[in-house]
Parts: sequence; structure tokens; C-alpha cells
Amino acid sequence: MDIATLKSRIQDLLKKTALPQVSIVEMTALEQGTLTVMRAMYGAASSQETVWRKTLDTIRVSTSFSFGPVQLNQANMIIRGALQSMLEEVDSGFIGSLRDSITGELLSDLVKLSRKVLEESPKENKDVAAVLSAAGFEDTIRRIAAKHSRPHCEKLADTLDDLKTQGHLQGAQVGIAQSYLSFRNKALHAKWDEVNLSAVGSVLAFTEQLLLKHFS
Repeated sequence: MDIATLKSRIQDLLKKTALPQVSIVEMTALEQGTLTVMRAMYGAASSQETVWRKTLDTIRVSTSFSFGPVQLNQANMIIRGALQSMLEEVDSGFIGSLRDSITGELLSDLVKLSRKVLEESPKENKDVAAVLSAAGFEDTIRRIAAKHSRPHCEKLADTLDDLKTQGHLQGAQVGIAQSYLSFRNKALHAKWDEVNLSAVGSVLAFTEQLLLKHFS
């Protein structure tokens, strides 16, 4: 898929997300179309796709796979956000795998999307925002490690320990980051009763600080 075709396809999908009401059938088509574009840009099983899928799955699990108007709106918002981000990347000339070339700007977009979800409806969107913020936190930590050519660690806790040892995370940052490991695990494993709004906001604020320090 060439750049012109890719951009045209994204724009067509965005128009559909702007409809006043989207049916389940239309939502399914939107999701599949967005996935096709995402894989054309980033490749299969990219970090972008992983976060996007987890966010949509959170909505499904929280409603026992029964989508009402509110849930359809939430899913539509997540799809629209992903499409808008991809369109901006195409317009700026960014095409490629995020695993190799992610930037602070892209991570910042993830944080902004988390905040937007919270602002629209804090209580209803708390779980969605938790997944986004947890993913943003983890991806930021791992990208800091990659920026300094540190070896990949399967466990995020080991990555934090390595960054501490090498001096890339210092002072209070170390303890704060380690304290958010529990939040990350709860959010990504759907333990919603153990995740609250204040924790989501705190993780977002800390992630923003890391982005400013390491990617600005």
C-alpha cells in the first residue's frame, strides 16, 4: 500500500468515525479497516497494535461483549484516536515500525489520548484510561532503556533496576517508577477493582515527566 493510498484509506475511515451513531456492524468494519492500515504502517504485532487491541478488549470484557450506545462510543473514540495519530504520522513523513523508530512525540500522543478518555467521562472510561496509561508508562521505560542501548529485559522491574544502576533514572524517580509496577500489572491484567482514578492520573503525570526529561 503506497503512501497516497494509505492516506486516502485513513481519511475514509475517519469520516465513518464522525457519524452521529455507529452500529455494531459498522464498528466491526471500522475495527478491521483500522487494523489493516495499522499493519500496513507498522507491521504485524507492533506495539501500537498491542496497545490498541488491549484497549478495545477492555471495553468488551467490562460489558461481557454486549455493546450498548456508550460502549460503541468508547470503541469509536479509541479507533478515531488511532486513525488520527496514523494520519499525522503519514503527513509528517513517518512510515515504519515503532519497534525500531518510536519517538517521544508518539508516546506523548498515547498519554494525551489517556487524558482525553478521562476528561470525557472519568468513571465510565477509568478502565480504558488505566490500560492506556499503563502501556504508556511501560513503553516509556523500555524506550529509555533502548535509547541508552541497554539490553532487553523480559521483566519491567529488571529494566528499572538496570536503568537505576546505569544512572539513567535517579533519585525519587526510581522509587516512584518501582511503585507503579503494581499499577501496571493490575491495569494490564484487568484487576479493575484495584485500580482507582487517582492512580491513573498519577501514572500519567509521571510518564509525562519522563518524556520531557528523556525525549524533549
